[in-house]
Amino acid sequence: MSLAQLPKVLVVGSGGVGTIAALSLWTRKRSNVTLVVRSDYQKIIDKGFTINSCTYGHIENWRPHNVAKSVEDAAKYGEFDYIIVTTKNIPDGKMTCEEIIKPAVSDKSTILLMQNGIGIDTPMHQAFPKNVILSAVTHIGSTNYNGIIENKGPDNVFLGDFKKESSPKVRQIIENFIHIYKNDNDLNFIRVDENVSQTRWEKLIYNSVFNPVTAILNIDVTRCQINGLNDSIFRPAMRELISIAKSEGVEIDEEEKIEKFIHIGDGLFYSPSMCVDQKKNQLMELEIILGNPLKIAAKNGVSTPILSLIYGLVSVVQFRIKESIGLLKINEDDFKIDSDKLHDVYLEKYAHK
Repeated sequence: MSLAQLPKVLVVGSGGVGTIAALSLWTRKRSNVTLVVRSDYQKIIDKGFTINSCTYGHIENWRPHNVAKSVEDAAKYGEFDYIIVTTKNIPDGKMTCEEIIKPAVSDKSTILLMQNGIGIDTPMHQAFPKNVILSAVTHIGSTNYNGIIENKGPDNVFLGDFKKESSPKVRQIIENFIHIYKNDNDLNFIRVDENVSQTRWEKLIYNSVFNPVTAILNIDVTRCQINGLNDSIFRPAMRELISIAKSEGVEIDEEEKIEKFIHIGDGLFYSPSMCVDQKKNQLMELEIILGNPLKIAAKNGVSTPILSLIYGLVSVVQFRIKESIGLLKINEDDFKIDSDKLHDVYLEKYAHK
């Protein structure tokens, strides 16, 4: 079968996760792969990626079949059978993920959300009600530093339908994607996930706690643990998150999962993505990682004193970043009022612009 006849896949997001996903598809040789590369576009066109991978080894000058500088540019390589979204999901940023991918979506496109967080499917279903939207939870250690991919953890993908009951058509779409993604000789791991909701909540036990705390403190997880935060902050906050999941009918083995994530980085002085983002003065995935779970907690009457405090503090860090990059400009004259009214004025005049 010629390249033109193969299923067409668009990967939106050329970070550590997206680039390895594109490499996996390219290695399998059963799809025509287009990767959107924004900030490093010219560099990748000229020199390609340098990849240091625990799975694929050292690769120089690598590119997929097509490299596009934007989703609009990528549309010329469509229509796409699959659109894999690996870009950060920041609904309070400049553009939503739905707006970003819209130029490439056709009626035939299946959308895979290979992203963190809870509630990310709702706005996507609203934007594209006729399209199949799948959950792809990935466990991988992979980063992109100026076109150099450091892939230290193997690619593990749990793929399923956000809807509780999949139709035979959707099940076939899932199986077809696994067929074009999974490499021979167990180079990567991908399987059908019958309970994607549970998988997402379990990953959130780590992300909703370690990510925002390290971002607030500007310090890695291990240094937080040296200072006793395992017992004073991390474990109690994780229990709150598990209680929120339970209020949604998702039962998680509390002690097993908490201890797994408390010790998952033992010996590694690791800074989670939100900590790295604030160091770079970039917007963080605050709402989908912590804001959305807290909205569910409020709806279901779950007490979250620690997570709510963490959210309040990290929201100020996000606010500072928005100001510094020009996404938000405060007119100080608007706030020469009673301090108890400051937040209401902010919500009315600034928060939703």
